Amino acid sequence: MSSTVSTVTSADPYAYLKWPRLIIFTLNGALAVVATGLSAQSLVNVNADKKLLAHTIAGAKLYVGNVIAVTALMTAAAGVAALYTAALAVVTMFRIYRVETRATIRIREAIMAAMAIFLLVSAIIASVIIVPRSAGASAPGLPQALIIKLINATGKSVKYRDSFAFKALIVVWICFGTTVISFILAALTSRHIGKYGPQDTVVGSSVSKRESGAVTGEKQPVVEIKAQQSHIDSV
Repeated sequence: MSSTVSTVTSADPYAYLKWPRLIIFTLNGALAVVATGLSAQSLVNVNADKKLLAHTIAGAKLYVGNVIAVTALMTAAAGVAALYTAALAVVTMFRIYRVETRATIRIREAIMAAMAIFLLVSAIIASVIIVPRSAGASAPGLPQALIIKLINATGKSVKYRDSFAFKALIVVWICFGTTVISFILAALTSRHIGKYGPQDTVVGSSVSKRESGAVTGEKQPVVEIKAQQSHIDSV
């Protein structure tokens, strides 16, 4: 049995697709951080523009509630993605947990799927608002067209696609793509474990202690070990 255990435990339980997962998790986290920063900066700029317009033209108001809402949504989606993928990268790099089970990987798949859906929804809603629309404005006794011309004369634009919100939108779409790739890698890892690993542990983890009574000097594939375990359990 000792030779069998050494054969099974010789592999690194974190090795399967480790570097592709680590790279894409890190990239996804970095993109999410950038998207969060751009979204947050967009909110800061919008609030500054509102104050500047009110200070320049007495009673003037800038209507940007829609872009504020979608930017806040993107900030939340990107922030969640940044935190989660950064945690995955740290866990994968430093092997914080001892074994990776089917259950933990499937939970990870579910979280990634939810995260991808959150990013997709926020990106779609933001695209509908940011790409074609502009801010509105009003002031006592002045038509909106004149107010817009005055704003443009200061070098600012009321079009949302000229703001940081549009840049954040682009990064969120890219982040959605890397999140989907992360999900695929996690799914491939889960399928690999389901095919080659014992029921509850990864490839490379030790076989069940209940098999320690079966002594053999030959190296056996994991599939045969699983078949033997099934026979022992049935007995």
